[in-house]
Amino acid sequence: MRNRSEGVEKYLIYIRSGSLLKEVSIEFLRHLSPITIERLYRNLPLQGMVVRDNNLIYISAPIETRLEKPRNRLRKGHVAYSPSKKMIMIALEDVRLNESVNSLGRVVEGLEELEKLRTGHMVRLERE
Repeated sequence: MRNRSEGVEKYLIYIRSGSLLKEVSIEFLRHLSPITIERLYRNLPLQGMVVRDNNLIYISAPIETRLEKPRNRLRKGHVAYSPSKKMIMIALEDVRLNESVNSLGRVVEGLEELEKLRTGHMVRLERE
């Protein structure tokens, strides 16, 4: 769902994984990385494999993009995209990264549900 409030364009995205997870909601904020977010949003729904690395969840999402306003730190609940790995990243704790990534937004509901994910699980990213 595209939503414009207070001049900020937002997209609400859901992560679903059958009976494994309760629904997880993510808010993409277009001003953070407009090209990457538009490309991801246009390609939804996406199904991807999870890779769990300590305090980071990676979800494969193969789109072509470049770095936009790069960052190398994420706070708990923040969502980013790694153009080099072609993966969406979700921080379960505050982390410093070894690479630069595009910030996408944040988890607005269900962050604790993501703790259940392990490497190899399949998830689906969908619009409302």
